Formats: sequence, structure tokens, C-alpha cells
Amino acid sequence: MVMTDQPDGLTLQPLSPQERDQPEPAGPFDVVVRIAAAGVCRSDLHILMGELPVRVPHVLGHENSGWVHAVGPMVSTVEVGQAVLCYPFVSDGLSSPERRGVDSAAPGRRTPGIDCDGGYAEYLLVTERSLIPLPDDADLAAMATLTDAGLAAYRACRKAATALEPGCLAVVLGVGGLGHLAVQILRSTTAARVLAVDTRAEARDLAMSCGAHHACSSGELAATAGSEATAVIDFVGSDESASSALSILGFGGSYFAVGVGGSISSSILQVVANETRIEGVYVGTYPELVELTQLTLRGDVRPVVVPYPLSDANQALRDLAAGAFVGRAVLIP
Repeated sequence: MVMTDQPDGLTLQPLSPQERDQPEPAGPFDVVVRIAAAGVCRSDLHILMGELPVRVPHVLGHENSGWVHAVGPMVSTVEVGQAVLCYPFVSDGLSSPERRGVDSAAPGRRTPGIDCDGGYAEYLLVTERSLIPLPDDADLAAMATLTDAGLAAYRACRKAATALEPGCLAVVLGVGGLGHLAVQILRSTTAARVLAVDTRAEARDLAMSCGAHHACSSGELAATAGSEATAVIDFVGSDESASSALSILGFGGSYFAVGVGGSISSSILQVVANETRIEGVYVGTYPELVELTQLTLRGDVRPVVVPYPLSDANQALRDLAAGAFVGRAVLIP
């Protein structure tokens, strides 16, 4: 699917047969991946709404899994036919941030689906360095959701875990495509009590099925959590969610902002007096994706997937915007 600039706004159009022709690797370390699944993300909605500008035509899709279709002559770690997961950043590994393992901060990195063509298609061009080999029997639709939704959730949970001693309260705001994974990651990697918060009853039910100790609506949060949360991970990212998060943190508590859309307002006195830690979380590192992949392969994390045919990409995006499902939508070519 390619995003085009139409008179009535940005829309997705199916690729023509010519555009679906199999691409050839463009360099010695390049790999063509035949897409098995591409996750549907709110970032895609931000692009369609013009909040994240891109050049058009443009192919969305930054959460991708599939099978190696073709390789460049210097590729040595994957082979044709192998199942793979696509780390969302493509870079050469030479910059200082990359040498520290922080590919998300690499200058000149490419992000398929964001600043170059992505996986809402049949084939995707990446590099060998960005791939994680998977077992042949891996659920590639579920695995695709790890590469952004899972990876951002994992990084936030990993940061929170440093302060989450047994019995501490961890709060997850928003039990959507990221939040339901965060509940499972916290349960798998910490001994904290996990409270999940969502306005939707079906999302709260999902949180409980994912292992949350408690679930409540946003209106019940203050009464349920009091002011004893050690960590709050906010996947909503609104003015209201940020305010609620700061209000329930105990002394020395940490607020991790993952969702975007609102702003944070707090007096410096309140932050100082409560020794509050406020931190933004972007996307995790390649090693963190490897760790999350292993948790998922052994069954500690089970992504809830809502599949759509690639031809129904527009419907999947509309349903995401409307909150019509819980879990993570994926497109299947």
C-alpha cells in the first residue's frame, strides 16, 4: 500500500502489479524481506494526519516480520527462506551512538515506514544488520508487533524495573497495543504489583488476562492507587494522563512517558519535594529487541494480534483511530 496525496487528503492506495515487482538488493549487505506481517501503529495515523511530515508517495509500516527473499553478496548471517524480525532502524553501525548500542540516535539512520518506504507492501529492503533470525515455527504476525510496540514497552519496563522492588506498585496507563505487552513484561521481569488503567472495560479485561493484579478506569485511579506508585508508564500521553500519573507517584517515584499528544505540567517545587523522576521513552535497542524476542518465544509475552488483509489497510487504520479493537492490528499481505 502506498500513501498518496489526493485532493481529499492523504489516503492509501494498493500498489499496481508493476510496483509489486520483486526488488533487487541495492548493495552488498542489503536484504530483501518478503513481508509476513506489518504492525499498524498510531504513528501511521500521525503521518496520515500530517503531524509527522513525509514525502509522498510513501509506503507506511515500521513493524515488520517476514522471510528473507534475496541477499546481497556480502550477507553472511541470514539466508534465503529464513524467518526474520526487522529491527526498526537501518544504519551502518559506525557512529558513536551506534557503537554504544543506541541505534535510535544514529545520525543518518533510516526508519522504514517513517522516512523511507516500509512494510505495508509485499517486500521490504533492509540491511543484514537490522535483522533478527527467528525459528521456522515462530508466529510472525505476533512477532511483528515486538519491533515498535513491544520494544518501546520493553524499554520503559526495563527502566522502571530498576526501582521496582518486590511488592512495589507499577501502574500502566492505557492497555492498547503497547500497554497489554507492558503488563506482561512487568509480570515476567519484576515482582511488582501491576495496576492497569483504561477507560474501556474490554481493555481492562485484556489487562487482567495478561496478568495484571488489578485494573480500573481512569476515574478510579486516584482512589485505587493513592499516592504510592513507584513507577507509572504512560502509553496515553495526554494532559490528563500525565497529571494523573504525577499525582499518584510516591516519594522518589518515576513517570515514564511513552505516548505522545499532551504536555506535562508540574511545579518545580513538587518535583523537587517528591524527588520525582520524569523520563521520556522512545524505542529500544537491538539487544533489547533480542531480549524481548526470547521472552516471547518462550511464552512469557504473548502479543494479542488483530489481523487484517493488506488490502484492508485503510479499515485497520480507521478502526485503530476509533478504538474499535484491543491488542495490536497487523496487516497480512
